[in-house]
Amino acid sequence: MSSAKTRDPWPRLRDVVASIVTALRSGRFIEEGLEALFVEFGATSAWSTLETKSGAPMHRSRTAGFRGVSPAVLAQHVTEVLSQVQSELRTIAGYVPYATSGSFAAVPLWGDLSAAKDEQSLAGAMYLEFPNEQAIDDNLVEFIEFVGALLGALIAQQTRIEATREDLRVERAKDHHEHYLDLEELLAPSSMDGIRDDLEGALASNASILIVGESGTGKTQLATAFARASRQEPIVRATLGHSDDLNTITSELFGHERGAFSGAVSRRKGLVEYANEGTLILDEVLNLPGNAQQLLLDFTQFGTYRPLGYQGRRPKRAALRLISVTNGDMSKAISKGQFRGDLYYRIATVPVVLPPLRERRGDIARIAVRYLNHTDTRTDWELSGDAMEVLLSSNLQWAGNIRELESVMERARNRARRGASDEAVIEAEHLGLGEAPMRAGPIWPGGDDEPSLEELHARWKLFTEQQGSLDALERLIVEDALRACNGIVAKTARVLGMPRTGLISRIATFGIDVEKFKEVQE
Repeated sequence: MSSAKTRDPWPRLRDVVASIVTALRSGRFIEEGLEALFVEFGATSAWSTLETKSGAPMHRSRTAGFRGVSPAVLAQHVTEVLSQVQSELRTIAGYVPYATSGSFAAVPLWGDLSAAKDEQSLAGAMYLEFPNEQAIDDNLVEFIEFVGALLGALIAQQTRIEATREDLRVERAKDHHEHYLDLEELLAPSSMDGIRDDLEGALASNASILIVGESGTGKTQLATAFARASRQEPIVRATLGHSDDLNTITSELFGHERGAFSGAVSRRKGLVEYANEGTLILDEVLNLPGNAQQLLLDFTQFGTYRPLGYQGRRPKRAALRLISVTNGDMSKAISKGQFRGDLYYRIATVPVVLPPLRERRGDIARIAVRYLNHTDTRTDWELSGDAMEVLLSSNLQWAGNIRELESVMERARNRARRGASDEAVIEAEHLGLGEAPMRAGPIWPGGDDEPSLEELHARWKLFTEQQGSLDALERLIVEDALRACNGIVAKTARVLGMPRTGLISRIATFGIDVEKFKEVQE
């Protein structure tokens, strides 16, 4: 290197700054800044640390070796010098201790140079080593200090950005009790009897829960309601499967230390740590890649974990209830080797399968009205008879399940509000489902021509489909009436305007447990 370049390093400023700015987007501005200094001034090694204590994680730009000095000796010297810079809060420059020639400069990286000297915060420190006496040159040291100030300011800014992102991440992951029903409401329909028994039995324990069901069946809502009913809070939700990178998943679940990888300018708490003593809901757990499944298995077995870059002798611990959620086929995934069988048994102490909406059509009207009144507490919404017929039609498959039904009801409510009527009633035309209430025509049509056998078959099929929808609607009405009348059959019959014996017959046909409605009111 020429002496002119040593005496006047400032013309190199543009190249160094350009390298740092270019690397901002990737989060590698520290490494690239060190590399630029290394290349521009012929250094033999360049290091930085983001911590303010000895032995912290370091970024090494490049080490070409120094006259046969072992990497261990060099690393020990760098560590000691950086520790001294961070403890004395000043630039240190001098000759290397393990050769007859060579020099080094180590400078603090200040987070805010505009603050008063006694209020300045240290973002880290930087070390450069040269094969000659360059580091003794005041002009070069001043240049390195300038670059260090730039890096320190960027680190401090990145730390603030990361802190804001972390706050937003945690707020999104935490349950804020918004738009969620309680467990009793969700499990009230008779179609949920089996699930109710399993979950109520698990409330007092710390058993892990696995909830499986099609998309939109309310798995996460049920998981959250269960966690709240068990009083195991905080409730934290982790959405997994968006990445197959082990470091990304580990950082999300277990966190990382400052300097653990490129761009890790601040410490990050994992969602496991946030959920300690509470509940962690793992969304789409079936999408976890194999290496991440091993990490989760270790945590479920021992309750211990290590954040990325964690140097502690003992692992960290967290005690929490795990509720896993997926819309996939667990048995198929296990048989194909896509999901670990041993992990399944750890997360599925209590397995729950939520039925799709098309298999619980009798609950559709209740869920629809519940959604309307829960999201609009100032209005007591109702469904007209025609609207209920449309919703209960067997022609509707409800592929999106409860989520689809809620979207339909949201649109219907908006249409009803725009209508001329002031009544809070959802009519069939408000639903926009392209379905008209199906009404069976006469079995034998008018006219002189007799229907063909194919026509008779089609009409009978239509009738039986409608009969199923009407039976579901009738059962819903009878159950609601029994609930309103505290399970008293005679009173229920009077309210419905039907003979008591006729009501008893329908109750028996539907297999309704009258005692259940008496117990609810006690």
